[in-house]
Order: sequence, then C-alpha cells, then structure tokens
Amino acid sequence: MNRDEILSKSRIDNRGGDERERKITQESGVWGAVAMAMAVAAVFMVRVLTKGGDPYDLLAILFTYLAAANAFIWSRTRSNRTLLVAALYGAFAIGWLCAYVVMD
Repeated sequence: MNRDEILSKSRIDNRGGDERERKITQESGVWGAVAMAMAVAAVFMVRVLTKGGDPYDLLAILFTYLAAANAFIWSRTRSNRTLLVAALYGAFAIGWLCAYVVMD
C-alpha cells in the first residue's frame, strides 16, 4: 500500500469521528450511567426511609437501562453470555414494572 491508499482508508475508517472522540463519547456514557444509578439509589433510599413508598418504578428504570445496555453490547459482540444477562435484566425490568402497576 502506498501513502495515499493508507490515508484514504484511514479517512473512511474515521468518518464517524476520530478514535479520541469515540473514546470520550464512550466514557461519557459510562459516567452518565454511574450518575443515573447514584441518583436512583439516592431517591430509592429517601423514598424507603422517609416516605415508606414502594420503589418499584425506580427499579424498573434501573433494570431497563441495564437491559438496554447489555442488549446493545450483544448486538455488537453476539456473546451468548451477554444475551443471557440482557434477557435477565429485561425480565427483572418487566417484573418491577408490573409490580409498580399492581402495587400502586
């Protein structure tokens, strides 16, 4: 390969942004997920300790996120383990959502 072919291939590979931008976007998603989990945990604790309410809606939100994140990973890797984890999180999300509807 000559220099022009390599540069052309590199431009095609990096159409969606360069590697640094993709890494930053990926890390921002992780930090956003951590912040969301912390917020859900805080609201969960306040609700359970002070108001005595059922936290089923918060658990449904959290498990829906986990199911969607693992489903996306599975769509890229086709790992059977990841598919199983996504399905389990999805089942829990549906269960918590049903509990929220029935108990509220």
